[in-house]
Amino acid sequence: MTLAPSRTHLVDARSSFLVLVGWYVAVVVSFGLFLSTLSGSVPAGCGEVCDSERSRALLFGLYTATPALFLALLVSLAMLAGLVARTRIRSSAVLGSLSAVLPLAVCGLLIASL
Repeated sequence: MTLAPSRTHLVDARSSFLVLVGWYVAVVVSFGLFLSTLSGSVPAGCGEVCDSERSRALLFGLYTATPALFLALLVSLAMLAGLVARTRIRSSAVLGSLSAVLPLAVCGLLIASL
């Protein structure tokens, strides 16, 4: 009877996934902190048509950043699945960060160019 090969050299997919989720939680929390720094008051002579800085940023986040972040999450999950299956990286932190940071950077560049 042969023994199964040792799987100690493989990375744990669950901990890599938690690192990936941590990056996305950090992005959402930082956007919330950014919203809290913006003014919620409407300019005095503007009337009902104008929005505050906070409401404009919140609408941008809801209609532009949220779909882009969702697509980046899908790409990150696909990258994580591919990296877990095909690489010999032992660190879950490196693997989760590698699969999260590249799509988030592309997403940030695309949103910043708007």
